[in-house]
Amino acid sequence: MTNPIDTNGTYYVPRSQTDKTTGFLLATLASGAIMKGLSVTGDIFHKELIKEQSNNNTYREYLNKAFDLSGLAGKGVNIIPAQYERVTFPIEAAGKNACYIPKAKKVVLNTDKISHAGFHELGHAMNDLMSKYGVKYLAKSRRAGYIIAGLMEYFAIFSRTKPKDSKRNLVDIIEDNCGKIAFAALLPVIAEEGIASYRGVKLAKASGLPEHLIKNLKKLYTKALATYAGRAVLGGLAVGASRIIMDHYTRPRKVELDEFFSF
Repeated sequence: MTNPIDTNGTYYVPRSQTDKTTGFLLATLASGAIMKGLSVTGDIFHKELIKEQSNNNTYREYLNKAFDLSGLAGKGVNIIPAQYERVTFPIEAAGKNACYIPKAKKVVLNTDKISHAGFHELGHAMNDLMSKYGVKYLAKSRRAGYIIAGLMEYFAIFSRTKPKDSKRNLVDIIEDNCGKIAFAALLPVIAEEGIASYRGVKLAKASGLPEHLIKNLKKLYTKALATYAGRAVLGGLAVGASRIIMDHYTRPRKVELDEFFSF
């Protein structure tokens, strides 16, 4: 049998490779099951997006007015029809969604179907180019937030080779709190999305978009924001669940000395 780990007179037995593999498989399954909840909020948003396509011509007319009012043209921003623009994200390239590309200063949008998403994307452009430091920070921290949240997934599935009562270092602290960190890392994304929607609706009102469509726009953007909030909440839960499972299956098991020698 593997020699016990002695930590200040307390003995621990390292876990077997079978235990570690079991933990990894269960952690992966649990994480995947939790993240499936994203499809619920995503479906609700996309149904609302499709529903509003019947009003696309009106939205497109007022989107052009909103763009003129925004002052973004003076910042070098252009609205590019998605069906004619090659972008890195397949969903945008297929014209089923919209995005703002900061480096290119382009709003990529299928104006033949979902002009109603364009007001929100103009809001993103304003966050990027026409905001004070606070909002600019939120806009520019999105990528870092996704990277940190992704890294927490790796911390969650690391095997716990140290006894629980051993001296903790920075890595241990990150591992113990990786679910919370993953959630917190995505909070700036939620905030920036909310501000973009607020600015988009404000532009829509200034353009003269009819009131009943303003209400529809608010409903659409609220559901879109829910998808980002859901990603943060479920992502944090998924990472946290993975960590708990891996901790249970891979952390060295505490044993009494007489129990160890009874094998």
